[in-house]
Amino acid sequence: MPLEVKDLTISLASGELVAENISFQIEKGEMLSIVGSSGAGKTTICKAIMGLLGSAYQATGQIVFQGMNLLDLTKKERKQVYGKEICFIMQNPMTAFNPSIRVGKQLEKTYRLHHDCFSKMEMHTLFDKILRRLGLEDTDRILKSYPFALSGGMLQRLMITAALINEPQILIADEATTAIDACNRIELMKELKQLCTEGMSVLFVTHDLRAAAFSDHLLIMNHGKVIEAGITQEIIKAPKEEYTAYLLGACRLERREGD
Repeated sequence: MPLEVKDLTISLASGELVAENISFQIEKGEMLSIVGSSGAGKTTICKAIMGLLGSAYQATGQIVFQGMNLLDLTKKERKQVYGKEICFIMQNPMTAFNPSIRVGKQLEKTYRLHHDCFSKMEMHTLFDKILRRLGLEDTDRILKSYPFALSGGMLQRLMITAALINEPQILIADEATTAIDACNRIELMKELKQLCTEGMSVLFVTHDLRAAAFSDHLLIMNHGKVIEAGITQEIIKAPKEEYTAYLLGACRLERREGD
């Protein structure tokens, strides 16, 4: 299987637990959503998988990918895995790009990190294909633009493009639909689901159960613990835990208020 997390516990130097005994697995071609309110520990788990926790945190357990425990990787091994085999879409698209460099140039730099043979024309053909697949037109103008000239939704799609150009085995998306309106959010989730049918595995992190409804399996978290896990549609139709029912109710209320 592409990724298996076993008894992952993450704590601060003070001893405060951020995530406790987290276990799950993602099969090839599957989308797993981790759902919970702010502070549930969702993003911290993503950072642990990506090796981005930093010295303020301590992690125990195992995060297994291709027979390796990602928690034990050397610096050289990290370069071979992250950005190529496992890609991470951050929560805030506004801080993901250098404001003084055109976005096309930044995508070129990302692509060159993992490919020896390339031409500018080939790269831009690839960028154009992915951007159009994600619902963006006028791709020449977008690629020549500086980040500040583009909307949050466009930058979010450009972040996804930066991840997809290397055809990773696993895509980790942390609140990837936050900056996108409701209609485009649905289209983007459909596209992420389509990537799964082509063999990619997606770990989707969100507070929104409506977006998570596109996933195969759900992991519901609260205060650093998994409180419910299983097949997505089974949980949505008949949640076993009160907190899961609360999240579903919040989604329905938000939908009614938006009508």
